Amino acid sequence: METLIVLNMLVYLAGLAGNVFGGISFEQLTNWMMLSRGDFHFWNLITYQFAHSPSDIFHLLFNMVGLWIFGTSLEDRLGHASMLAFYLIGGSVAGVAHMLETSAPVIGASGSVCALIGGFIALFPRSRIRILLLFLIIGVFEVGSLWVVGFYVLIDFVGWVAPSGSSTAYVAHISGYLYGFILAMLMLSIGILKSDDFDMLFLLRQARRRAAFRSTMRGSTATAWDTPNTAASKKPAVKRVDPKEVIRLQKIAELRGSIMRMIRETRFKEAGRIYRELLALDPLATLNETAQLDLANRLYADGERNIAAAAYERFLESYPRSSQADEIRLMLALMFTRELDRPEEARTLLADALPSIKSDSHRTLARTLLDELGHPDTESRP
Repeated sequence: METLIVLNMLVYLAGLAGNVFGGISFEQLTNWMMLSRGDFHFWNLITYQFAHSPSDIFHLLFNMVGLWIFGTSLEDRLGHASMLAFYLIGGSVAGVAHMLETSAPVIGASGSVCALIGGFIALFPRSRIRILLLFLIIGVFEVGSLWVVGFYVLIDFVGWVAPSGSSTAYVAHISGYLYGFILAMLMLSIGILKSDDFDMLFLLRQARRRAAFRSTMRGSTATAWDTPNTAASKKPAVKRVDPKEVIRLQKIAELRGSIMRMIRETRFKEAGRIYRELLALDPLATLNETAQLDLANRLYADGERNIAAAAYERFLESYPRSSQADEIRLMLALMFTRELDRPEEARTLLADALPSIKSDSHRTLARTLLDELGHPDTESRP
């Protein structure tokens, strides 16, 4: 994230330096980097995202603020490389959309930042954004992200459908929003990103469950997506939604939300207590990767061995390819061997972890545990 911001600023400073000290002027640099239908080069799909107007430093500053606010959260969820690809491809999509609409050249990171905003809304729709107001009322206020983003999307849409001679690339902004939102939702839907209690996919599923519950309570066979007319025209379904199951699912959702809130507020003892309730209702319940691991680690540190082991097991089942999976397997094997008397499960974990453990100290510990278990070194097995 910081690298993208620094690169944008360095390009801007390089243009200013060219004007002051000679060499390539800001205008020449911008002309080489900009994206244009009339003078198209493939590399300009990337370079235009790092060029900003020399006469309007606020063009750069506002884009960098947006990149920092929305990009940081996405980077935490996607990882550095995936977030970079998300950003650059989003800017490229926005640039292509702009070229399809007009022959006017375009520069700036606005389309790329709008892609981040679209992804942010898909992944964090219930987040709140702090806004500094300096007009009429002075102060800092927290506003729901959906309201803030919706306001800016509306401005861009009105600017697009009611042209005013502005040089703003409205269609690039709108294309960025759509790209980011659709791609993030797709990644959630097919499991590339693990859905949690705070993303848009979860909210839509919850809305559907609530609608199904209301329908069941009315004795109707309508689904969450039926209109009154289509619902009335349907034949009675053979099987209705079980109200008890709907209530159970709602309770699970409430408990997951409470756990996530407790973790954010570092109230881990309460989170652990609620997690026990959650496992009683759904033994396979898992939080997002970071939250699940944080909770398991804290439970272990507090001496809650059995519930910590359950949390680690859920982590490994849901995130077997995590960069920390082998360390968790080793820790869990240690608990099973020396504290919880579950030797067979410990052997299985060590067999899975040993081939890919790189740390010498960890490999030594794994072999020590195998010796304690009375099992031959896993690596020597055919």
